[in-house]
Amino acid sequence: MIAQEGSVDAWSRNRLVGLVNFLVSFAAMSSFIFIPLLGVQLGASDFEIGLVGAAYGIAFLFSSLYSGWKSDYLGRLVFVRWGLLISSAAFAIQLLASSVFLLMVVRAVVGFSLGIAVAATIAYAFDAGANMGKYSSYGSLGWIFGAVASAMVGDIRPLFFLGFLACLLAFFISLVFQKVPSHHFSRPPNMWHVLRRDYRVYLAVFLRHLGASAVWIIFPLYLVSIGLDNFWIGLLWGVNFAVQFVVMRRLERFSEFKTFFYGQLLSIFVFVAYGFVTGRFVLIIVQAFMGVAWSCLYVGALLIILRGGKERGTAGGIFQSTLNLCNAVGPLIGGLIAQGWGYRGVMFFAAALCLGGILVAVPVNRKV
Repeated sequence: MIAQEGSVDAWSRNRLVGLVNFLVSFAAMSSFIFIPLLGVQLGASDFEIGLVGAAYGIAFLFSSLYSGWKSDYLGRLVFVRWGLLISSAAFAIQLLASSVFLLMVVRAVVGFSLGIAVAATIAYAFDAGANMGKYSSYGSLGWIFGAVASAMVGDIRPLFFLGFLACLLAFFISLVFQKVPSHHFSRPPNMWHVLRRDYRVYLAVFLRHLGASAVWIIFPLYLVSIGLDNFWIGLLWGVNFAVQFVVMRRLERFSEFKTFFYGQLLSIFVFVAYGFVTGRFVLIIVQAFMGVAWSCLYVGALLIILRGGKERGTAGGIFQSTLNLCNAVGPLIGGLIAQGWGYRGVMFFAAALCLGGILVAVPVNRKV
C-alpha cells in the first residue's frame, strides 16, 4: 500500500529516493560490464556487440523522453513505481538470452524499462526538496558497488539475478513515497518549448558526453597498450566513481552556472592529459580530476534545467535522452577514430568536442 501523507518525513524520503537511485545504478552497472563478454560467448561479432549496446541506449533514450514528458501531466509516482517493477522483470528476463538476437532484444527491454523510471525519479527527487548533488552521488556509489559485485561474482548470470533483486527492492521502497507538491499540468507540456529554453545546455552536455562515450569504449584498450593490467584498469575506474560520490555531495551550495562551466573546462584538460600521460600514479590523479569534471558538469546541468521551469519531468527526460544518445553513438565514433588515428586521436577528439561545448554554452556560462 502507498503510505499516507506524513508517514515518511522529508529527511527520510530524500534518503530513500537516494537509495532508489543507488539500487538502480547498482543493477545497471553490475550487468553492463560483462554484456560484451556474454555477447562474445554467444558468437557475436564486434559490430553485433555494438548493436547490443545501441539497442539499450536507443530504447532508454525514447523511453525516458516520453515517460519524463508524461510524468509532468500524469504524476511522477506512477512512472517511478511501474518503471522499477518492470525493470526488475527485465533484468530477470536477461537470463533467457541464448542468442545474439535475444541478447539485443532483452537489453532493449532493460533500457526501455529503466527509462520509464529514471527521468520521473529525478523530477520526483527535485520536487521532494532533495539535494540533487547528494541524490546524484548515490548513483555514482551504485556504480562503484556494481563494479565491485561484477569483479567478485565474475559470472554474468548471477549478476542478472542481483539486478532483478535490486530493482525489486527499489520498487518496494518506492511504495512508501507519498505525493509531493509539484506543478499540475492540465495537459502534457510543450516538449519543444522545454528543449528550446535550455537547448544550449543540452547541446553542450551532448558534445562533452559524446566525446566521453567515444573515449570509454577504447579506454581499457588504451590502458593495456601502455602496459597496465586488469587491476590497474579497475582501480582507475574506481577512482573516477569514488571521486564523483564525494564531490557531487558538495556541489549544490555553489552556483549551478559556475559548476557547469568548470565541469566543461576541466573536461578539456583531462581528455588532453589522457593523450600524454602514461605513468600509473599520474593517471590516478587525472582520473580524480575526471571525477570532479563529470560531477560538476552533471550536477550543474541538472540544476540549471530543473530550476529553469516547472516541466521538470520533461526536462529530466530530455537530459537523460541526451546522455543515452551519446551512449549509443559515441562507441561507434570512438572505434572509427581509433581505427584511423589511434587511441590518442580519440582523446583529442573528445577534448575538441568539450571546447565546442563551452562555445555553444557561452550565454549560459556568462552567468558564472
